[in-house]
Amino acid sequence: MSRSIFSLRGILTRHPVPVGVLGTFLLSLVLRLLFLEASMDRNWPFSIFFYGDSRFFHTYALAWARGRPAQVSLPYHPPLFPGCLGLLYQLLGEPRGSAWPYKVSLALLNSATVAFTWWWWRRVLGTGWSLWAAVLFSASFGWLVLSTTYSNEVLYVLFLSATCWLVFEHRSGPRWWAAVLLGGVMGLGALTRAEHLHLWPFVLLYVWLHRDRQAALGPQLARWAGAVGVSLLVLAPWALHNARVLQELNARTPGLEPLPVLAPVTVYGPINFAMANHAGATGGFTPDLINRLGQDGHLDAANPAQRHLLLHGYTEGLRWMGEHPADAARLLAAKLGRWLDGLSLGWGVSNLPSGLSGTREPVDVFVPERTWLKGPLALLLLLGAGLSCLAPYRSYSLFTLVLLHRALITLAFFGYTRGMLVVFPALVPLLLLPVKALASSRPTLATRLPVLASCALLLLWLEAGMLALRGPRDFMASGSTDRVSGKLIQDDQVRLWPKR
Repeated sequence: MSRSIFSLRGILTRHPVPVGVLGTFLLSLVLRLLFLEASMDRNWPFSIFFYGDSRFFHTYALAWARGRPAQVSLPYHPPLFPGCLGLLYQLLGEPRGSAWPYKVSLALLNSATVAFTWWWWRRVLGTGWSLWAAVLFSASFGWLVLSTTYSNEVLYVLFLSATCWLVFEHRSGPRWWAAVLLGGVMGLGALTRAEHLHLWPFVLLYVWLHRDRQAALGPQLARWAGAVGVSLLVLAPWALHNARVLQELNARTPGLEPLPVLAPVTVYGPINFAMANHAGATGGFTPDLINRLGQDGHLDAANPAQRHLLLHGYTEGLRWMGEHPADAARLLAAKLGRWLDGLSLGWGVSNLPSGLSGTREPVDVFVPERTWLKGPLALLLLLGAGLSCLAPYRSYSLFTLVLLHRALITLAFFGYTRGMLVVFPALVPLLLLPVKALASSRPTLATRLPVLASCALLLLWLEAGMLALRGPRDFMASGSTDRVSGKLIQDDQVRLWPKR
């Protein structure tokens, strides 16, 4: 026994990083599996806490797996996540009444993302604080939900994490291999969420401010330009596919203003902007504007009114904002409020301390009734962003720029709670930065952090295990119902609370 303990200590001493990565991965995975086991929706292709675009993802993946291309339609959704789901359907077989194997696959992916993110967080935060960061990520209730259902966020957060790592490591000037890799990651991230392509200006601003001023400028510019070029090359096949689809749609509707055939990822920018900025907008996603234009709420490029928004949505949205500045200001505040609701979600399978009673907005994740975490964490986030502008912590400004990018996307389009969760690789270091700065004068605290982090995760893990042993938890739900079937309309607002 003593020899085995000695061997374990030797492994930990000689290989602390691989052991840490493996431990982070396994603990994150176990927590996700226990959460899934305790969920009444573990076999459903969506979660009661997040419905999202699961219906579209399933239909697209099924057609992809069967080798039957979907009918020619507007390229509205980025293709990478449903394509990966289709690959899972091919490898594991098509769903036969249970989505559990595919949910476990997504949990594996997200657990690997947590472990990978902890691996490079160590360079930013140090070992002790990075363990706390890993606990906050792995045990986040929001991420327990998103990582065990059909959500493209589970794939996108990996690409965002890889983007932050590559930029942070090579901010003073990348080698060619790093530039090519970054370009590939940026391209794949854009094929998962189109707005990732708009992160380039923020990345380039960061590397310009942190460039090596002793090195020749020309080679650095060439490598960063090469990275941008690679990202565009990754998008090229899908852009060509979109061009063919849009040309065909234009040929079918010769009497209407033609759609532009250049769409690197999607065509949803103008029409989403119009839906997000009008008199009936709520700050979150609402299809009311499209519903009023006919086609039973379905997007149809042959509908002249919808075609107008596909082409001139930005003009229409800006016109409304200019004519109603006070309403537009209130709408912008509502969008930011919904985005910041992501800070109200707690940790563990019971969403401690916020609880499991709350509301799920259309195409968004559950928000608890008790949102008292939101204010303190928002203040902590602002303090972290402010500190990142000071010389000792200026390397953290990358994370501030990533959050600024997401905030601007939120203000322009829809306020999504899940939009806060998806920036966790940048969010968590900024949340911890003020505490880290405060504790810098207390070196003994740093030695206790790994123990405290381990205890916190262990308690959450034990709670998850106890709940999983009891069987699936049951929930009550209320919301709008379909007039024919009497079932809840999953794309509308749904209120949830635990069944007593």
